[in-house]
Amino acid sequence: MLERVIENWLDNTTERFYQEPFCYILSSEGHTIIHSTRHPAMELGVDIITIAPDATPCAYQLKTGNISLSKWRNEVGSQTDDLVCGQLDHPSVDTTKYHRSYFVTNGRIEEEVSRAIADRNRAWTSQNQPYRRLETIVRGELFEKAKKLGTDLWPSELTDIRTLLEMYLENGEGILPKQKLSSLFESTFQLGKETAPSNNECRRTIASAGLLCAIAVSSYTDKENHVAEIEAWTLYIAYVLALAEKWNLPKKVYKNEFEIATQSLYNTLGNLCAEVKDRTYLVEGNPLTDSYVYKVRMTWLLGLMSIYALWRCIKKEPKNETDDFLRDFCREKRSQLKLWGEAAIPQFLAFFWFFRKIDGTKEPDCLIYKLISKICNLNRPGNNRFLANPYYEVEELLPHHFAPILIPPPVPLKDSFEGQSYALEGLVHLYVRRNWKQAMRSLWPAVTRLQFESFVPNNFCEFYRWRSEIGHNNFDSPTHTQDWEELKTISFESEGTCIPPTTKEHPILLLLFLCVYPHRMNAEIIRWLDTQMKDIPRP
Repeated sequence: MLERVIENWLDNTTERFYQEPFCYILSSEGHTIIHSTRHPAMELGVDIITIAPDATPCAYQLKTGNISLSKWRNEVGSQTDDLVCGQLDHPSVDTTKYHRSYFVTNGRIEEEVSRAIADRNRAWTSQNQPYRRLETIVRGELFEKAKKLGTDLWPSELTDIRTLLEMYLENGEGILPKQKLSSLFESTFQLGKETAPSNNECRRTIASAGLLCAIAVSSYTDKENHVAEIEAWTLYIAYVLALAEKWNLPKKVYKNEFEIATQSLYNTLGNLCAEVKDRTYLVEGNPLTDSYVYKVRMTWLLGLMSIYALWRCIKKEPKNETDDFLRDFCREKRSQLKLWGEAAIPQFLAFFWFFRKIDGTKEPDCLIYKLISKICNLNRPGNNRFLANPYYEVEELLPHHFAPILIPPPVPLKDSFEGQSYALEGLVHLYVRRNWKQAMRSLWPAVTRLQFESFVPNNFCEFYRWRSEIGHNNFDSPTHTQDWEELKTISFESEGTCIPPTTKEHPILLLLFLCVYPHRMNAEIIRWLDTQMKDIPRP
């Protein structure tokens, strides 16, 4: 069964799909991955750079499909010359050492191409340049590398295989089933074990989970469903960090895979940005039915585009038309934001923090005012409408938004949201931080009618798990009279003691994590992120 999955993986025709699993295979063979890119703007003739176990730099160029002689002459041949003869310009590579060069394809190399490669290698040898040599890795070798690793690469439990195949057979056009993917990670990472695994076992687990993630979401990758890819790799990073926290792993154990997945997230955000930029309309499917979910999609897009814009600022990317597009897109589409549930609040916050970078007026702060007012109105005691807590995904809530026109009506939700909110306390603190004293005074009576709620995991490992039973719910009722200076003191506290140290090093990843895990949102995290966002330079 697994051999069939590997075959299907190799049948996929997109380089951007099979590059990441190949990185995990290299990692499991002892290579240190120091560079991996799928982003067209970063194409330098080298897709992957590794340091082999014998400390020799290795450069890989990946292509897809069968390599015919015409394809070799018109496209590939000159690129492989650059691969072999060019110097690897990377700070982690010792430029005094010659590197090995590999041409990789998930197809086959035709006989004429093999002869051309052999002739070129002989020519370099005759020119007293034997260190210049192009080696090849083709479909059969990739298959054997994956199969040879056996249980070091693949989990053996039947439930893992079943979940993997179920996800693999998804059509790839809809919303990522995060519960299903997280169950695959739960059985793979085995965070409930009581006996500590060795560092090498953890490395194999991390590499295995990365490859399984790439295969599980392959249908989404094939359909260029960038949002699903972003959610999937965010989940993967979360579980890698959960394993690191569980067993107090040295950073070097998970550093390679973490950096590959993080770069993949950044690149996929760039791909999503390019797609949005090139599309005239953002409607999906039938325009008549899509109108019901259009604003929900736009809210997610605005959140992701804001994260990408902030991330570009953090990386100090050279200013270009992408930054202009992101600025204009967020300004023009802000009226499309929709508060469909509290799970949308992190998306609003991502937009808010970017919006404040590009708009010096009071309008960004007005957005927070409107959010506070709407939550207080919808979830006030006695109201027959509601804003669902962040544990509810959009697909669960959409039927209830359109209940009046559905026959039969949707089954009522099992939870009551009356008089409570997970997001309200953090939003209040953000607004107080902007010193809107009089406006806050007018909102306060409505705020005091609701109870602040949050779930706090008992440890940092549980923080990263999709669902956790190990923790406690906090309930706090705001007082009817509140001293302004005291409220400011609370609002400006930003130690973030509930945030794992592994995440504090990457604030933008924590913001993306909250968009995927909105149920981990609380006032302390929001305050800490707000402090971090102030240090990001303006675009």
